[in-house]
Amino acid sequence: MCQILPNEVAVALNDEKKNKHEVQFIAVNNRQLVKGNNLKFRHKCLGIAFHQGDLYITSRTALYKYTLRGTLVSKMYEDTSDQSTGKIHS
Repeated sequence: MCQILPNEVAVALNDEKKNKHEVQFIAVNNRQLVKGNNLKFRHKCLGIAFHQGDLYITSRTALYKYTLRGTLVSKMYEDTSDQSTGKIHS
């Protein structure tokens, strides 16, 4: 999860069984949580960050940069040497 606006967050959702890979936007309005847009992806959505107007989404092996509307800006990095890359393996 990452903060987009003072009252809005983006949450990375990944459901392997249903093959769902999404980002859900949630806002706080009058002390209530309100679901906003969601973005659907073909790759896994395991981590998310927001910086200077763009979303950065990680799968098991890659880092993607997207606009807030879900347009792919670039695949910034990919390591296919293993099923899961990084410092922590499970």
